[in-house]
Amino acid sequence: MLNNYIDSLQSSIIWAQQQDDIDVLCLARDTMNQLMDFVTTLPTADQMQAHQDIEDVLPMEWPLWMEACRYEDGASNKHCDATVH
Repeated sequence: MLNNYIDSLQSSIIWAQQQDDIDVLCLARDTMNQLMDFVTTLPTADQMQAHQDIEDVLPMEWPLWMEACRYEDGASNKHCDATVH
């Protein structure tokens, strides 16, 4: 089961590397979140190995992608309740 989640993450990473689209980056983030949710259900020793396997899959640009997704999340959730005169 873990391999399926990791394969899905790898696929989303490959897609994100080929596309210049914030939605694809956020999809990769969502896939990672699902994987991490699954990892928390594993025994501790298996969790440690899973984290190492995940680190091996993540590209160098992963932190930048996550920052871009975080910025996009903030931009889409902002709205103004007051008008400045």
